[in-house]
Amino acid sequence: MKLDRNIKYKDILIAVLIVFIVYKVVDNYPIYLAILKKFINVLTPFIYAFIFAYILNPIMKLFEKKLKLNRGLSVASTYLIFLGILVIIGIYVIPSVIDSIISIAKEVPSYIDTAQGWINSALQNDKFYAIMKEAGVLHTLTSVTTKFGAIAVNLLEGAAGSLLTITTDIIMIGFGFLISIYVLADKERFIKQGKLLTVMIIGEKRGKWILNLFRTYNYMIGTYIGIKALDSLIIGLISLIGLIILKVPYAILLAIVVGFTNMIPYFGPFVGDVVCCIVAIFISPWKTLGVFIFLLLLQQFDAWYLEPKLVSGKVGIGPFWVVLGVTIGGGFFGAIGMLLASPTMATIKIYYDIIVNRFKEKHKDVVDEL
Repeated sequence: MKLDRNIKYKDILIAVLIVFIVYKVVDNYPIYLAILKKFINVLTPFIYAFIFAYILNPIMKLFEKKLKLNRGLSVASTYLIFLGILVIIGIYVIPSVIDSIISIAKEVPSYIDTAQGWINSALQNDKFYAIMKEAGVLHTLTSVTTKFGAIAVNLLEGAAGSLLTITTDIIMIGFGFLISIYVLADKERFIKQGKLLTVMIIGEKRGKWILNLFRTYNYMIGTYIGIKALDSLIIGLISLIGLIILKVPYAILLAIVVGFTNMIPYFGPFVGDVVCCIVAIFISPWKTLGVFIFLLLLQQFDAWYLEPKLVSGKVGIGPFWVVLGVTIGGGFFGAIGMLLASPTMATIKIYYDIIVNRFKEKHKDVVDEL
């Protein structure tokens, strides 16, 4: 009895100590957040390094498996191609994009005047004016046109600010790029050490489960994002050719928008179409119609032919779950969350099916009664 009482007192003391520690941690969370932020800032180049290595690993594997090159030549070839692409983008694409953003920002006031002129001419029709006034839309429409300019300028300034931030962080990104060479060259050792640490920390059974989860998630990311990136690159190039033929200004910037938004399931292509049509409508309504028809046909080509040929249903999830994943991912993690929505939901579905199948095997009688 005395031994049990000592054990009880010991448990109470440990519980009180844990509560006290948790209270102190919560009470001083700004200090710990500052330390964590500093720690992440220090490790940022290494985070970039692993991201670069992860992205470039499929290209390196292609050189190793298809061309039978050794690891050193495969890594060198991969980085030479990647650097070549960066140089081309830096010389031809980025200056054009920056010029387009600056030009659009300058043209926004004239676009607003044009839109206001359309509204004023439409309101000269007495019947239309009466309908708009009775519906309570008149005041809202006028305020929206005045606010649109400020919103557009803020968005463009934000885009320019993002480019500036990337420019200021170029040293850290470059450092991470250099470190990624060593990560990719010796990736097997890093993977083995990561697996060993996982098993050591959380145990063999749970460790293997976690490793299988990461293996499945990695496959899904490669299946969806890798193939979808190729699909979006093709769509972006086709849209660039079409926009140049239609003589739409800022064709390179708009093609980049179309290609990037095409990566986002369901919502993305619609956003790209709207952006292109908004730019075209201030030039010519007929040109807007041409842009709309062209991008609509391009979407149909992608949805009915190109994407099925490339992705071929490998992700294997329904539209509802993809839209749910895009909404949640975008709400919490922005564009990155939207891109990872499909592989994340596909991985969740795989493990959900495993759990459901195990339940069905153990409870056949209950399942049959449902």
